[in-house]
Amino acid sequence: MSMNDVSSNAVNFCSYFKLKSLKKKKKLDTAFELLSLYSITINVVDDKIWTASTYDLTSGHYDPNTWTISVPNKTFELACHGEREALFVLFHEIGHLVLGHQALLHKSKKPALQIEDAEWQADTFAEVILAELGYSMNQLAFDFL
Repeated sequence: MSMNDVSSNAVNFCSYFKLKSLKKKKKLDTAFELLSLYSITINVVDDKIWTASTYDLTSGHYDPNTWTISVPNKTFELACHGEREALFVLFHEIGHLVLGHQALLHKSKKPALQIEDAEWQADTFAEVILAELGYSMNQLAFDFL
């Protein structure tokens, strides 16, 4: 999927769920709640349970079979208050869903092109939405092991 395709999907998602307006009103949680109208579940997991089950090796998860996005409670709470990095996590996982990603193992003799990479696509989806909402993208920082 090209950068333009991913960007278009992100802008459309932002518009459909009125994210700009909800951000101004500090009601982004409303957008997350609206997802349930489309059979999309946001599973907010207790922080201790999340850490015990993931060893904090991942910040979110999307299950394409059940349309369920799971995140630790602290991430969800921060996202609802507009914290940029937490929003990135949620929009990244939503990106997997909107872009139709499936959990597949890929075997090839050559590495996937960037535009074929589901993680790159989900990152780009999240970045475009955050830019649409007025967040500065050059300030994103991630803690890697």
